[in-house]
Amino acid sequence: MVADSHAHSSKEALRKELRPLRAQVDSATEKIVVNHLADFLGQIDGAFLFYRPVPNELHLDSLADRLGWDRFATTRTPESGPLTVHSASGIMERHKFGYMQPLKDAPEFPLDSISVALVPALAIDTRGNRLGHGAGYYDELLSRISGDCLRIGVITERFIFDQLPYESHDVPMTHLASEAGVRPVKAVSD
Repeated sequence: MVADSHAHSSKEALRKELRPLRAQVDSATEKIVVNHLADFLGQIDGAFLFYRPVPNELHLDSLADRLGWDRFATTRTPESGPLTVHSASGIMERHKFGYMQPLKDAPEFPLDSISVALVPALAIDTRGNRLGHGAGYYDELLSRISGDCLRIGVITERFIFDQLPYESHDVPMTHLASEAGVRPVKAVSD
Protein backbone atom coordinates (compact mmCIF):
# COMPACT_ATOMS: atom_id res chain seq x y z
CA MET A 1 0.00 0.00 0.00
CA VAL A 2 1.13 3.51 -0.73
CA ALA A 3 1.24 5.55 2.48
CA ASP A 4 -1.77 7.89 2.79
CA SER A 5 0.32 11.09 2.93
CA HIS A 6 2.11 10.15 -0.28
CA ALA A 7 -0.99 8.72 -1.92
CA HIS A 8 -2.84 12.04 -1.78
CA SER A 9 -0.06 13.98 -3.50
CA SER A 10 0.46 11.14 -5.99
CA LYS A 11 -3.26 11.10 -6.76
CA GLU A 12 -3.29 14.86 -7.39
CA ALA A 13 -0.30 14.58 -9.73
CA LEU A 14 -2.04 11.76 -11.64
CA ARG A 15 -5.24 13.79 -11.95
CA LYS A 16 -3.29 16.67 -13.48
CA GLU A 17 -1.59 14.28 -15.90
CA LEU A 18 -4.72 12.33 -16.90
CA ARG A 19 -7.37 15.05 -17.22
CA PRO A 20 -5.93 16.48 -20.46
CA LEU A 21 -5.73 12.96 -21.94
CA ARG A 22 -9.41 12.31 -21.43
CA ALA A 23 -11.31 12.83 -24.64
CA GLN A 24 -14.97 12.41 -25.44
CA VAL A 25 -15.62 8.67 -25.70
CA ASP A 26 -16.68 7.72 -29.21
CA SER A 27 -20.21 6.40 -29.59
CA ALA A 28 -19.08 2.96 -30.84
CA THR A 29 -17.01 2.36 -27.68
CA GLU A 30 -19.81 3.66 -25.50
CA LYS A 31 -22.27 1.29 -27.17
CA ILE A 32 -19.94 -1.69 -26.60
CA VAL A 33 -19.58 -0.86 -22.89
CA VAL A 34 -23.35 -0.42 -22.51
CA ASN A 35 -23.96 -3.79 -24.24
CA HIS A 36 -21.56 -5.52 -21.84
CA LEU A 37 -23.23 -3.86 -18.85
CA ALA A 38 -26.73 -4.73 -20.10
CA ASP A 39 -25.76 -8.41 -20.46
CA PHE A 40 -24.18 -8.44 -16.99
CA LEU A 41 -26.91 -6.48 -15.17
CA GLY A 42 -29.70 -8.36 -16.91
CA GLN A 43 -28.90 -11.30 -14.61
CA ILE A 44 -29.10 -9.26 -11.36
CA ASP A 45 -32.16 -8.39 -9.29
CA GLY A 46 -32.55 -5.13 -7.45
CA ALA A 47 -31.81 -1.53 -8.28
CA PHE A 48 -28.78 0.03 -9.91
CA LEU A 49 -27.08 3.24 -8.90
CA PHE A 50 -25.53 5.09 -11.81
CA TYR A 51 -24.00 8.46 -12.46
CA ARG A 52 -24.96 11.32 -14.72
CA PRO A 53 -21.78 12.00 -16.71
CA VAL A 54 -19.55 15.02 -16.79
CA PRO A 55 -17.79 15.67 -20.09
CA ASN A 56 -15.50 12.82 -21.14
CA GLU A 57 -17.24 10.14 -19.06
CA LEU A 58 -19.18 7.26 -20.57
CA HIS A 59 -22.89 8.03 -20.91
CA LEU A 60 -25.15 5.28 -19.59
CA ASP A 61 -28.62 6.61 -20.38
CA SER A 62 -29.06 3.99 -23.11
CA LEU A 63 -28.45 1.32 -20.44
CA ALA A 64 -31.38 2.68 -18.42
CA ASP A 65 -33.41 2.84 -21.64
CA ARG A 66 -32.79 -0.89 -22.14
CA LEU A 67 -33.24 -2.13 -18.57
CA GLY A 68 -35.91 0.34 -17.43
CA TRP A 69 -35.39 3.71 -15.77
CA ASP A 70 -37.44 2.60 -12.75
CA ARG A 71 -34.55 0.26 -11.78
CA PHE A 72 -32.02 3.11 -11.69
CA ALA A 73 -31.09 5.63 -9.03
CA THR A 74 -28.70 8.53 -9.38
CA THR A 75 -26.96 11.04 -7.17
CA ARG A 76 -27.55 14.66 -6.32
CA THR A 77 -24.72 16.90 -5.16
CA PRO A 78 -26.19 19.14 -2.46
CA GLU A 79 -24.94 22.65 -1.60
CA SER A 80 -23.26 21.07 1.41
CA GLY A 81 -22.96 17.59 2.84
CA PRO A 82 -22.77 14.17 1.21
CA LEU A 83 -24.32 12.98 -2.03
CA THR A 84 -27.97 12.02 -1.83
CA VAL A 85 -29.56 9.30 -3.96
CA HIS A 86 -32.86 9.60 -5.85
CA SER A 87 -34.80 7.81 -8.56
CA ALA A 88 -33.26 8.36 -11.99
CA SER A 89 -36.72 8.44 -13.56
CA GLY A 90 -37.67 11.74 -11.90
CA ILE A 91 -37.33 15.30 -13.13
CA MET A 92 -33.72 16.48 -13.48
CA GLU A 93 -31.98 19.84 -13.39
CA ARG A 94 -28.54 20.88 -14.61
CA HIS A 95 -25.83 21.14 -11.95
CA LYS A 96 -23.45 24.11 -12.25
CA PHE A 97 -20.77 21.70 -13.59
CA GLY A 98 -23.02 20.61 -16.44
CA TYR A 99 -24.33 17.18 -15.46
CA MET A 100 -27.97 16.41 -14.78
CA GLN A 101 -29.17 15.65 -11.26
CA PRO A 102 -32.47 15.11 -9.43
CA LEU A 103 -34.33 18.12 -8.09
CA LYS A 104 -33.52 19.29 -4.57
CA ASP A 105 -36.86 18.12 -3.16
CA ALA A 106 -36.93 14.74 -4.95
CA PRO A 107 -37.65 11.83 -2.57
CA GLU A 108 -34.56 9.91 -1.52
CA PHE A 109 -34.00 6.40 -2.85
CA PRO A 110 -33.47 3.59 -0.29
CA LEU A 111 -29.75 2.71 -0.29
CA ASP A 112 -30.45 -0.81 0.96
CA SER A 113 -32.24 -1.67 -2.31
CA ILE A 114 -29.17 -0.97 -4.47
CA SER A 115 -27.58 -4.17 -5.80
CA VAL A 116 -25.03 -2.57 -8.12
CA ALA A 117 -23.29 0.80 -8.10
CA LEU A 118 -21.90 1.95 -11.46
CA VAL A 119 -19.13 4.39 -10.64
CA PRO A 120 -17.24 6.85 -12.89
CA ALA A 121 -13.50 7.46 -12.64
CA LEU A 122 -10.55 9.22 -14.21
CA ALA A 123 -8.64 5.94 -13.90
CA ILE A 124 -8.97 2.56 -12.17
CA ASP A 125 -6.42 -0.13 -11.48
CA THR A 126 -6.86 -3.86 -11.96
CA ARG A 127 -7.29 -4.28 -8.19
CA GLY A 128 -10.27 -1.92 -8.12
CA ASN A 129 -8.59 1.22 -6.79
CA ARG A 130 -10.30 4.20 -8.36
CA LEU A 131 -8.94 7.64 -9.09
CA GLY A 132 -11.90 9.98 -8.98
CA HIS A 133 -12.14 13.71 -9.41
CA GLY A 134 -10.79 14.35 -5.92
CA ALA A 135 -13.77 15.49 -3.86
CA GLY A 136 -14.36 12.12 -2.14
CA TYR A 137 -18.12 12.19 -2.73
CA TYR A 138 -18.35 8.69 -4.21
CA ASP A 139 -16.13 7.05 -1.58
CA GLU A 140 -18.31 8.55 1.15
CA LEU A 141 -21.48 7.37 -0.60
CA LEU A 142 -20.13 3.88 -1.29
CA SER A 143 -19.23 3.52 2.40
CA ARG A 144 -22.96 3.93 3.20
CA ILE A 145 -24.11 1.25 0.75
CA SER A 146 -24.23 -2.44 1.72
CA GLY A 147 -20.95 -4.33 1.49
CA ASP A 148 -22.81 -6.90 -0.66
CA CYS A 149 -23.44 -4.29 -3.36
CA LEU A 150 -21.33 -4.82 -6.48
CA ARG A 151 -19.25 -1.73 -7.24
CA ILE A 152 -18.46 -1.51 -10.95
CA GLY A 153 -15.96 1.06 -12.16
CA VAL A 154 -17.01 2.19 -15.64
CA ILE A 155 -14.11 3.28 -17.82
CA THR A 156 -12.31 2.67 -21.10
CA GLU A 157 -9.39 0.23 -21.26
CA ARG A 158 -6.96 3.08 -21.91
CA PHE A 159 -7.45 4.30 -18.33
CA ILE A 160 -7.14 0.94 -16.54
CA PHE A 161 -3.71 0.60 -14.94
CA ASP A 162 -1.87 -2.11 -13.04
CA GLN A 163 -1.59 -0.04 -9.87
CA LEU A 164 -2.76 3.36 -8.70
CA PRO A 165 -2.12 5.12 -5.39
CA TYR A 166 -4.92 4.80 -2.87
CA GLU A 167 -5.80 5.96 0.61
CA SER A 168 -7.35 4.07 3.52
CA HIS A 169 -10.76 5.74 3.06
CA ASP A 170 -11.01 4.80 -0.64
CA VAL A 171 -13.68 2.21 -1.42
CA PRO A 172 -12.42 -0.23 -4.08
CA MET A 173 -14.46 -1.47 -6.99
CA THR A 174 -15.41 -5.15 -7.14
CA HIS A 175 -15.63 -5.14 -10.96
CA LEU A 176 -14.46 -3.19 -13.99
CA ALA A 177 -16.64 -2.43 -17.03
CA SER A 178 -14.98 -1.36 -20.26
CA GLU A 179 -15.09 -2.13 -23.97
CA ALA A 180 -13.37 -5.44 -23.04
CA GLY A 181 -16.36 -6.54 -20.93
CA VAL A 182 -17.35 -6.68 -17.26
CA ARG A 183 -14.87 -8.53 -15.09
CA PRO A 184 -14.03 -8.90 -11.41
CA VAL A 185 -10.98 -7.07 -10.14
CA LYS A 186 -7.82 -9.03 -9.36
CA ALA A 187 -7.32 -10.35 -5.86
CA VAL A 188 -4.57 -8.62 -3.88
CA SER A 189 -2.46 -11.82 -3.96
CA ASP A 190 -2.52 -11.96 -7.81
